[in-house]
Amino acid sequence: MKVIDCRGLPCPQPVINTKNALDEVRIGENILVLVDNEAAVQNVCRFATGQGHQYEVKAKEGYWEINIVKKTAGGSQAVISCAEGETAPVCVVFSSRKMGEGEETLSHLLLKAFIKTLKEVSPRPAKIICYNEGVFLTLADSEVLEDLKELEQEGVEILVCGTCLDYYQVKDKLAVGRVSNMYDILTSLLSARVLKP
Repeated sequence: MKVIDCRGLPCPQPVINTKNALDEVRIGENILVLVDNEAAVQNVCRFATGQGHQYEVKAKEGYWEINIVKKTAGGSQAVISCAEGETAPVCVVFSSRKMGEGEETLSHLLLKAFIKTLKEVSPRPAKIICYNEGVFLTLADSEVLEDLKELEQEGVEILVCGTCLDYYQVKDKLAVGRVSNMYDILTSLLSARVLKP
């Protein structure tokens, strides 16, 4: 069994290394991925599930083992396309706590109004991605928290950059959405029409 040691590697490297290892094995073969933090466990497992593979996680002393069984041919190379006449889903990206580059107070008011209005438009975005200072919108003390919670309850997926939460030391205050990684964020952006207010 191939062992992929991802301990000590920053996001999204464990997911990338897992993808590359799965590309090299046959259907029915296993790989063993070693990671040393819970975010990496979640990211690798979510990737495996999304690609149709099976996995089992075992907690060890100071790290985790993720045993992945490859179940689909070429499953680790996701190709997303739209049939003729169909349009890609909309993905809204927040990289800041404000809208535009104008005066600070006005920019905050505009962003609040934008998020509130997202609940009223159709079709709604498929995903909302928050990175950089945009992660502050998803915290417990956010002025737009209730609006984002409503959107999430109505099926809008909210991805929040885990590296950004760690950088700002606010991961424990996350109140809506799920911690994500650069691989998930990039694949979401590549398969969508991106709207960045």
